[in-house]
Amino acid sequence: MKARFTFHGRLQAIVSRQCSRIKWLVPVALLLLSASAEAQNCSANAGGNFTVCGSTATLNGTASGTVSGSPTWSFVSGPVTPVISSPNSLTTGITGMTADGNYVFQLSQPCGTGTSTSNVTVTAHPRPASFTAGPDKTGICATTGTVQLDGVIPPGFTGTWTAVNIYSFESFGGTVTTNSSFSSTTSATPNFSLINKADHDIDPAYWAILTITSPGGICTYKDTTVVRFCPNPNIPVADISRCSDGSSVQYIDLPSNTPDFATSTPGSSGNTANGTTVSINVTSQPGGANMVYDKLESRRLYVTGATVPGAYTFTITVSNCCGTVTSAPMTYTISGMNPGQLNFQPAGHGAPEQLAVYSFGGSAGEVHCGTAGTATPELFYFDINAADPPSTVVTAASAGILPPGASTPTFVQSGAGTMNRSISVNPGASGWVVGTYRIDLSVGTSPCTIPQSYFIHITDNNRQPLAPQEQTVCYPGAGQISFNMAMPPVFQGVVNSSYLQDFGGYYNFNVISQPPGSSPLVFPTSDQRGITNSTIQVSNIDAAGDYVIRGSYFSGNGAGPILEQEFACSGIATPLEFDITLHVNNFLNSNAGSDQTLGCVTSTSLLGNATGVGTGLWTVASSPAGSAPVFGTPTSPSTTVTGLSVPGTYTFTWSITTPNPTGSCVSSDDVTVNITCGLPVRWQSFDVNKAGSKAIIRWSTSTELNNKGFTIQRSADGETWSNLGFVASKASNGNSTQPLSYDFTDNGPNDGTVYYRIQQTDLDGKPDYSAVKHLEFGNAGRITVSPNPAKDEVTVSGTGNNATLRIVSITGVAFKTQVLTGRTTKVDIRSLPAGLYYFIIEENNKKNNFKILKK
Repeated sequence: MKARFTFHGRLQAIVSRQCSRIKWLVPVALLLLSASAEAQNCSANAGGNFTVCGSTATLNGTASGTVSGSPTWSFVSGPVTPVISSPNSLTTGITGMTADGNYVFQLSQPCGTGTSTSNVTVTAHPRPASFTAGPDKTGICATTGTVQLDGVIPPGFTGTWTAVNIYSFESFGGTVTTNSSFSSTTSATPNFSLINKADHDIDPAYWAILTITSPGGICTYKDTTVVRFCPNPNIPVADISRCSDGSSVQYIDLPSNTPDFATSTPGSSGNTANGTTVSINVTSQPGGANMVYDKLESRRLYVTGATVPGAYTFTITVSNCCGTVTSAPMTYTISGMNPGQLNFQPAGHGAPEQLAVYSFGGSAGEVHCGTAGTATPELFYFDINAADPPSTVVTAASAGILPPGASTPTFVQSGAGTMNRSISVNPGASGWVVGTYRIDLSVGTSPCTIPQSYFIHITDNNRQPLAPQEQTVCYPGAGQISFNMAMPPVFQGVVNSSYLQDFGGYYNFNVISQPPGSSPLVFPTSDQRGITNSTIQVSNIDAAGDYVIRGSYFSGNGAGPILEQEFACSGIATPLEFDITLHVNNFLNSNAGSDQTLGCVTSTSLLGNATGVGTGLWTVASSPAGSAPVFGTPTSPSTTVTGLSVPGTYTFTWSITTPNPTGSCVSSDDVTVNITCGLPVRWQSFDVNKAGSKAIIRWSTSTELNNKGFTIQRSADGETWSNLGFVASKASNGNSTQPLSYDFTDNGPNDGTVYYRIQQTDLDGKPDYSAVKHLEFGNAGRITVSPNPAKDEVTVSGTGNNATLRIVSITGVAFKTQVLTGRTTKVDIRSLPAGLYYFIIEENNKKNNFKILKK
């Protein structure tokens, strides 16, 4: 029995075929023996094999036919002995499968005649007590940057290590592995290392996560250990000059080869609670300034009190398990003040005309529904920051990706020298083209300038309504699985490469309902939920039933309603929501029942397990050539199959399809039925006769099975054979239960003793051989060997002076070779054991063979 299942598709049968061959006549007793089979008039089915991620299970058996008495569940084998709560009920609970492995249970059902039995295997994968990712690894300097992990992967499980940077997760929700490596991701005790040790390019604190997977890949368990290296305290310095934005907290960019670490999140390696302290010592600063250390992260030193233009000189001291290091003096010069950001929503030009933010800080934009194909310039308006003078310089330039076929736009600014301005954007000769135009603005005068961007989006007015979706998930009945949910059609970057360029919209999800007792669903972080994804993975599905998930388009934190206007241009109102119903099917493992070996019968009963709410179907996976099996009721678990007219191996598949509004889950299992007749083919006759110098070979069969045909072979010595010709089987498809006759003529030339036999060949190419017959032709009588039978010696007469005698046993063992030197030679045979021998006499490249019986 071979069980298997498939998700969202039709199973391909596993074919097991055993070809039968023609067998030559054997005693009738063998036929009678092979045809015998124990009769039973009921059937038991223990159900389909299944897997549990735990130590308990429920067995569901069935019985049909003439039953007598109660069924009995018994434990057959397994790693430990479990408890069967109701051994005399078709449905029973199992507890105590506390060790990983296969547990085999047998269901026995007494019948009116005999007893029917069926086995089921429960593969249990409880969380192993020995499983661990090992203790945390801390207090190791990043310049060493390598430590061995002490995980334990239980026998039979496979393990996989992954790493997540703690600072990145705590700051941004990202799950990055930057700068980390394992010597082996599948070993229990690999070395975990920083790729860049002295100049690590991210905070060197990680969660090392060991995930173990049970045999078969169904059950997974996780454990986490912390690997936190002490950051390299050697901070290079370089003097830097920049303009200040006047905020109370300023950042100072450190050199690009500075070891990167953070002090601001609880799990980061630079946090004081984790053993690293950072301080600055200011040696000089402008009057009225009071520069104080705030934090360090992403190769930036953040300080407060540095708001006065001028030079600030200081050192940085870092202390941790690597040691205490004070940097060389560094000078930070505030060379001037940056202008403030432009206001893209001045009075009279706010939403929905102009939207801020478009995607990132300092950006804004506008959406146009029916502008494609027109050429009228578009105006956008902005105010100079109130803290800046009216003389603030603003310049505009085309940037990013132009829509396909679009001309490069030109810009005319109005209101220069005032606080309230506008820029007219002319699309050029092409007119406005569907897509998104990016305009980069520079605000201020060098060296104190800031960049900002403005986007003009020309829609294609082709968004589709957000309809509810139903999707099918096939759940194996245990463990946690993930599923890639199909999202609405992607349009960003698909309509054309400029379409909503640089836009950061993503999906949000809210679980409306889920099966009782199921675990909370897990969705990826926002950077993996972008609207450019055609599918998004949801994980931690651990129960069958319906999960209803509400998805919504989100323009981004702080962003204006860009997406709302994009859909409004297609007549689709807010909210931009859609429901996804995941129909999670706890599909039923199929069990086709026990394999059968039967005698010469043409039908038998099959019993698959019950389909529950699903539907079942019997199909033929394979059968002997010439057979045509037919199921009585192919959709019933209990059915009769007829048409087993040809001996051999039949493989039948029982498939259970679990219904679902949007698809199906299919599980299949095979059962084999071996029909073993003792004499599937009978050899009726085999004769050879002389017709002058020709030989007429005739033979007949009473039955044939899988027969390709016959090759007629000839030999001069009964040892070396040559093919004379081939006669194809007269049977249809090589199978017949009627007598069939054949003949073949050997036209010679023939002389001396000639031996004949027939090689029969199956359809699968396997040969078998008939008995050997011989004829005497021509001058065979010129040489004689006598007497026959003989005891002590024989006389060979009629040979010349260059003849050779070889004496060979009937089994091919050579006993004697002798040169015959005259017309008559006496040959001593007293040393030969009693038995039948070939006397092979070779003379002038011709052979004469005699069968002599030694007394």
